[in-house]
Amino acid sequence: MRHLLRVSACVLIAVAVWMMPQVAGAADLDRSRLKTGMTLPEVVEAFGQPAQIEWINMKGTPVLFLFYEAEDCLLCLGPWDPDVLTQNDGRTVLPLGFVTERLANWGGKFYKQVKSPTQ
Repeated sequence: MRHLLRVSACVLIAVAVWMMPQVAGAADLDRSRLKTGMTLPEVVEAFGQPAQIEWINMKGTPVLFLFYEAEDCLLCLGPWDPDVLTQNDGRTVLPLGFVTERLANWGGKFYKQVKSPTQ
């Protein structure tokens, strides 16, 4: 009887977790919808509010980065996905870079280029 109750409880928990709505993260973003030249409002409307923002001065040009959180996925993030960055607190994010309110580019490689341009 106890065994049946444990199995039933596990099945109910599994079903409840499976039915919960998934939170969109960078791993879930449809990156094919990202197009250079998109306006800032278009991106926010398409993907929601970012988790973080950062301004960077790139040789006199201000670049605004929006960071969208990524879900923890060992195969789709980290070193296997060059588009995402792992922050100091362990969160994984997809950076989108805007120049004059237009999407210039995205991804970890672009962010690193802007953050520390070669002299």
